[in-house]
Amino acid sequence: MPLYLDRHYIEGVGEKAIALAHEQDLSVASEYGAKFLTYWFDEGRHTTFCLVSAPSADLISTMHSKAHGDIPNDVVEVDQSDVLSFMGRIADIPANAQNQGVPVDRAIRTIMFTDLVGYTSMMSRLGDDRAFKLLREHNSVVRDALAKFGGREVKHTGDGVMASFDVADQAVVAAVEIRNGITAIAVPDIDERLSVRIGMTSGEPLEEHGDLFGSVVNLASRLCDLAESGEILLSDRCRDELRTAEVELESIGDVTIRGFSSPVAVCRVV
Repeated sequence: MPLYLDRHYIEGVGEKAIALAHEQDLSVASEYGAKFLTYWFDEGRHTTFCLVSAPSADLISTMHSKAHGDIPNDVVEVDQSDVLSFMGRIADIPANAQNQGVPVDRAIRTIMFTDLVGYTSMMSRLGDDRAFKLLREHNSVVRDALAKFGGREVKHTGDGVMASFDVADQAVVAAVEIRNGITAIAVPDIDERLSVRIGMTSGEPLEEHGDLFGSVVNLASRLCDLAESGEILLSDRCRDELRTAEVELESIGDVTIRGFSSPVAVCRVV
């Protein structure tokens, strides 16, 4: 789904009023198949920017009008990597996390790896053209979930994606949506369903030229390799970062991970 940045210019408005307007936007977005991801407020310039994932630019004015009546002055389509580079984040921090004193722009990220199960063998069964078509559908499901839940695609890994989230709760919900969306893709002429496995952890990655490195990235990749078909695995660090995600987790105990000196406590999304 396209990503848009809109701009409002309103003299005399304060931070509390903008926060309330954002809450009102959130309350109507689902009616239009859209999601208000976050906002920025520059009080000195009387300017507010809203980041919105929506089917079309026209819907954004419609949603603002219904929510509180303040229609944006401008709406432009943007790329999420550009937004992250210039604005520093692409997601809200959950309200209860803010109340607990968690800063808005932390160095901690939740790293996600996805892997389309059995894609190599699928290419030999279906042929390159049909297999690539399914891979494109997989990519669309993953990227829609990233845009919807504030994730950034770091890189494509061939038959999967590496992504980064500011908020662990949104990463877990996005993982569930990706899993469900991939399962729903029909494989023509074959009694078969696509499946994805996902690994995630949280920590402070190293960043260079838009790519992420470090032990947090390595662990997320290893957890993805460890996951079975349709499974979402989280490290204990990712679990501890969760604040609001309404998902049921099941511990699978301490697991020895290649490249890590100590076992890692791992759980799965039920």
